[in-house]
Amino acid sequence: MVIENTYSDVENCYNSLRPQFINIGLKMGYCMEELHDIINQFFLDILEKNIDFQTVNNPQAYLSTAFRRKLIDHHRSAAKNSFVDSERYAEEHAEPTVQEILEQLHSNTELINRIRSAYKKLPHRCRKVIYLKFYEGLTTEQIAEKTGLSKRTVYNNLFEGIKILRFELSQKETGVQFAALISLVPLVISVINIAK
Repeated sequence: MVIENTYSDVENCYNSLRPQFINIGLKMGYCMEELHDIINQFFLDILEKNIDFQTVNNPQAYLSTAFRRKLIDHHRSAAKNSFVDSERYAEEHAEPTVQEILEQLHSNTELINRIRSAYKKLPHRCRKVIYLKFYEGLTTEQIAEKTGLSKRTVYNNLFEGIKILRFELSQKETGVQFAALISLVPLVISVINIAK
């Protein structure tokens, strides 16, 4: 098929190749509205370039290849010129602060009740050591002095109590990290003490 570069010939190519170009564009992920604009611009560019189709062996293949390149260039240009609104991105992808997580957890009474239940399941010696560690804020040495236990026993009771808490809470709370849960233990202990 020999195409002369006149307006009517380009219009004929437009009419005959447009459905094929739409299929190419849809397969490459473009939407219909965007494709109409790109196809129209492509054929306007063909008219402006005043290409002599007499020298082209297969005009249909030539135009199809040129159109694919136009789509690729359009995609690269759009990607290059797109910018990220840093304020909007920061709002959408902001990680909550530790304080926000703790405030959210404090307001969750069901979660507090789960921690309370797990805490009450601890053996008395573990509860006592965890109380002194997390509620009163004592060090291992201070707990040993106050209770008369050895440092090793205090450490073992802390380890065992935390292990039990971790097991109990991981069974019920999968979406919250254990560190955030253990930070609520002082709150739970204070609630238990007030209730007594």
